[in-house]
Amino acid sequence: MATIPKTTGASSSTGNSSVSSDNKLNDVNTDDFLKLMIAELQNQDPLNPMDNDQLINQIGQIRSIAASDKLSSTLDTVLLGQNISSATNLIGAEVDGISDDQQKVTGKVVRVSVSDGQPKLHLDLNPHAESSSDEGNVAAGDYEYRVVWSDDKGNLVGVDPLADVEGDKLSLSGDPHSVLLSNLPVSLTEKQVFRREAGTTDFHLVGAITDGKQSTFLDTTATADLSDYVMTGTPQLTSPSREFIVSLKNVGEIRPPGK
Repeated sequence: MATIPKTTGASSSTGNSSVSSDNKLNDVNTDDFLKLMIAELQNQDPLNPMDNDQLINQIGQIRSIAASDKLSSTLDTVLLGQNISSATNLIGAEVDGISDDQQKVTGKVVRVSVSDGQPKLHLDLNPHAESSSDEGNVAAGDYEYRVVWSDDKGNLVGVDPLADVEGDKLSLSGDPHSVLLSNLPVSLTEKQVFRREAGTTDFHLVGAITDGKQSTFLDTTATADLSDYVMTGTPQLTSPSREFIVSLKNVGEIRPPGK
């Protein structure tokens, strides 16, 4: 009687197609092996039964697979524990990353959850405006921003991405910059981005965000190139109600608390 096949697959071919060594045998676990062995014992030829050497060999294979399964499970548990520890150590830190809905986000980690065996970082929801490493033509100076849109009742609402910055303004120095606005809330309509030099009267249009779900905007426009269109009316500033979730593997730069 044939012995139970080993889990090490061998490459084979049919016609012009090849079969990888990572075949279905690699998915066989200990329970499958036991079922196969019991089925063999129940259906063996009574005139030519399995000898002791064959039985011992198959039991040895089962023990080998069981040990491999246990080791893999242990390693997975250890890795998850390490990842959870790494994630919880980031609570209170500000991180840059790509959210699970594919948005570039910046925010403070406020809590950690585990989903599908992977740690997830939950970021604070405050919008931000900060100098970016991308090339731009925004000259040195002090700037204020407003991002506005119409709500479902037609009211003008918006956010100040510098509301949590001292003086509510962004100070740039040195060479021309680009400015990244991030963590912007979802809107049902197009969002418009306005900018003004601190101390001046009018907010001039920088650009528009047509996708209401888009959370970022990169301002590269020199003051001389700003639109003549200015913001009219005073938007009702709102507190964002958007949650950003980032997988640990998608975290880029990390800034510990106080840095």
